[in-house]
Amino acid sequence: MTLLPMVVSLATQILITVAVMVVIAMTVGIRGALSGVTSPYLLEQEILDAVMGSMTMILLLYHVLALVGFGVWYYLGCGRPKPGKPGRVFSGRALPVTILIGLFMCISATAFLSAAQYIVPEMIEQYEEMMELAGLGTDLLAILASVLIAPIGEELLCRGLTFHYAWKVVEGMPNRRAAFWIANSFQALMFGIMHGNLVQGSYAFAMGLGLGWLRWRYNSLYPSMLAHFIVNFSSTVFVGFLFYIIPENLAVYTLMTVVGIVFILLVMKWDRKKEPE
Repeated sequence: MTLLPMVVSLATQILITVAVMVVIAMTVGIRGALSGVTSPYLLEQEILDAVMGSMTMILLLYHVLALVGFGVWYYLGCGRPKPGKPGRVFSGRALPVTILIGLFMCISATAFLSAAQYIVPEMIEQYEEMMELAGLGTDLLAILASVLIAPIGEELLCRGLTFHYAWKVVEGMPNRRAAFWIANSFQALMFGIMHGNLVQGSYAFAMGLGLGWLRWRYNSLYPSMLAHFIVNFSSTVFVGFLFYIIPENLAVYTLMTVVGIVFILLVMKWDRKKEPE
């Protein structure tokens, strides 16, 4: 069961992509037949161009289905959990802690990507081409999917379902903190794998650890959802401007990555007043 949510997620992405490709192929084929276009090469090229142009729609469809499907699964499969009132969840230090962790996660991830340009430039170039293909940062639908919908659906999937099942495996351990970090590391690993590439997967794993801690610390998905939203919103809207005004070199980007992680750990320590229930 710990693996099943990610398997369902990947299968859903594949099925949506195949369905869109079939519809596009049928549409292009009918249009070509009506207009007298019989060249297989021209039809194939038109199909490929149409599929590439539909990546944003595929992304949006997946995130909408994931939000609904994993939301129902989480509610029915995890004991009908009560999310609690946001005002109560974010009382005390919870809100500033969540905001600060989200911002420092975004800064660290962006700095990590910038540093990686000097270490593995070809891999970063492929990653940027993939992001451009999906329309992230430029296309309104892609921004809607990645900033508003993805933080909810992915939190339900990873910090909700995957963590729930992983915790069931280890909850009998005498050391509760060790049990948490085992379950948390597993859901973070699944979070990294589901991104489908080494670049995103690397920093997604690290982010998953922090998001899992927020979910555990406050016994609610609201903080991890908010922090996830802050990361995606900041990286899409304004954090990039920060990197225009700092020196462009590996040392600076590495330092920013490390400093961001250190600040996250300090914020976590600042709020460790007691063990969460």
